[in-house]
Amino acid sequence: MKKRRISEQQFETKLAALLERRLEKSGGEVTTFHDAGVLTMNRGLVVSLGTGQEFQITIVDSTRH
Repeated sequence: MKKRRISEQQFETKLAALLERRLEKSGGEVTTFHDAGVLTMNRGLVVSLGTGQEFQITIVDSTRH
């Protein structure tokens, strides 16, 4: 049985939702690279913590076909 693949966009959406739920109470937020205006061709997330720290998570499907 062949496993169903997930796209980078689907992974980005699911990860963003997961992180948003976790950061909701601490004043953090999650934004996609696209919405944050990050100049890259990759998908990814900008994660801002309530402490003022900010992290960028790049999402690249590195599966070998």
